[in-house]
Order: sequence, then C-alpha cells, then structure tokens
Amino acid sequence: MDQINSKNNVGNSGVWWHEKNQGPLANLPFIKQFGSMRFTKVQMDENMRPHLNDGIEIHFVTSGKYDWVVEGNQIELLPGNLSVTAPWHWNGSPNGKMDIGYINWIILKPVEYDQKKKLNLGKWTKLSQKFQHSLGELIADNSNAVLEKAKDFEKYFAEIRKELADQEEGFEIMVGNILENLLIDLYRHLSSRSLKTEEETNFIETFTKIISEDISKKWNIDDLAHRFGMGKTKFTYEVKRLTGYPPNSYIINLKIEKAIVLMQNPKNKSMSDIAYSCGFSSIQHFTSSFLQRTGTTPGKYRVKNS
Repeated sequence: MDQINSKNNVGNSGVWWHEKNQGPLANLPFIKQFGSMRFTKVQMDENMRPHLNDGIEIHFVTSGKYDWVVEGNQIELLPGNLSVTAPWHWNGSPNGKMDIGYINWIILKPVEYDQKKKLNLGKWTKLSQKFQHSLGELIADNSNAVLEKAKDFEKYFAEIRKELADQEEGFEIMVGNILENLLIDLYRHLSSRSLKTEEETNFIETFTKIISEDISKKWNIDDLAHRFGMGKTKFTYEVKRLTGYPPNSYIINLKIEKAIVLMQNPKNKSMSDIAYSCGFSSIQHFTSSFLQRTGTTPGKYRVKNS
C-alpha cells in the first residue's frame, strides 16, 4: 500500500513503505520504514507482535487505543501518545492486534547504535555528535518509552507523510529537516522528563532522610511542607503521587521499617522500648500499625525471624 487514502479489503487505509515496498524511501536510506494507517476494523497482524528492529522505532497515536508492550512492561498507547524504542528494546502489540484507530510510525536506521556504541545517525543530519550521543542515552532508557500528551509530534508525521507522498523536487532535504526538528523536540521532551524524575527522586529521598534521622519525633505535616516550600495540600499530593501513601502513612511505614531493624538485634529486648524509640505513642499503637502493614504482630514477627 503506497498511496495516501488507498484502501484495502480489510478496511485499512493510509501509507506504509518498508523494505519490500520502498517507494520514496529508496532515496532515504536512513529511514527503514514509514507508516501512517487508519484501521477501521480490528486486524490481527503477526508483524505487530513484540519484535526487535535494527533501528529507532517511533510511534504516534492520532486516535484509538493500542495495547502495547515495551521490554515486558504493558502500556496503553492513547491519542496524543508517542513511544520511542532503541534497537534492542522488544516492543509491539502483545497479541498482534491492531485496534480501530489511527497510528503513525517511523523506523530510523542509524549508522551505529547499540548497547555498547553511542548513537550515530549518519551523514544525512547536521545534528552534532554530542547531541546525538545525549539523545541516544535518553532513548536507551526504556523508562522513557512513552511520552504522554505529546500531540505536538502529530505535525511532524503529517509533514513527512505529505513530502513522501508528493515527492516534489528536494523532498529528501525537506524530510531530513523535518526529522531533525522531530528529534530535537524529542530530546527536549525526554530531557525535561528525566530532569523532573530526578527532582522527584531527590524530593522523596530528602523527605525519607529527614524522617529517618529523627524517627522518634512526632512530625507535623505543616512543618514538613514548609521545609519543602509547599503548602500542606501540595505537599500531601506530591508525597501520595510519588510514594502511593499520604505523608502520615508513609512516615508510619518508615517507623515500622526501623522497628524491624531494631527487632533483629537481640540486644533490643523490650518491645516497648522499640515502639517508643520509633515514635509510637503506645505499644498498642505500635502493634496495630505493625499488624496492619505486615499481617502479623511484632511479637510473632520477632519469633519467626529470630
């Protein structure tokens, strides 16, 4: 299928150029595949099962919902989502099923790029080697596999599709320029998210350290929020979003973890001393909190793990 708006007998329309049907890609050896397909019927396609490609694979969903897997992690590709994987990342539809919707994809074939070699896109691009190496590192991290709310990327696929379909004079240069802009935008999105992830990790690590260094203290959430320059509502939201627990519950979890460490030391014989040293107001509070989080009482836990 190599013409826009062509339609086959299974209800799919669009374009798909690949190794066996190169079309305009014959003039663009750094593009291994380009597809922009609308599925009006559910289709089973073995080619879409989890697979490896010797290139950088980028998908953008215009409409519909696609079950996807990247390196064993199941995800949903929703409208406006973009996925990007390195050549050694297994990715695809777990059942080889393409649902009703509109999906775009491109596979770029670098000159060099594997787990031991830095990204080298080739002579077609003016992007610096430093930029390419940094982009390659971001793509290699499969936690960056999906960008949500990435609707800005839709225009790149539309522009590439038009250039490849029209094949007007100089379309090869135009496609290269569009791809460079796409990769720059991709780098900005991925680096911004990596920075945000690092900041979030530092936030929780700092919060944990503050509590752990004075585990017996009765902490006030307003005071903790003030330390991080946040209001109580914002602080509570961020802690719960990043840990799964509200601040008070997360603090109790840390206290239980400390109590377990103390219980493993035979010199700490008194359960009451352990409870109070971890900041519990009473042995009853300690026991109920311990039971709720471990499924057993402190005494039984100590006997079983002594």
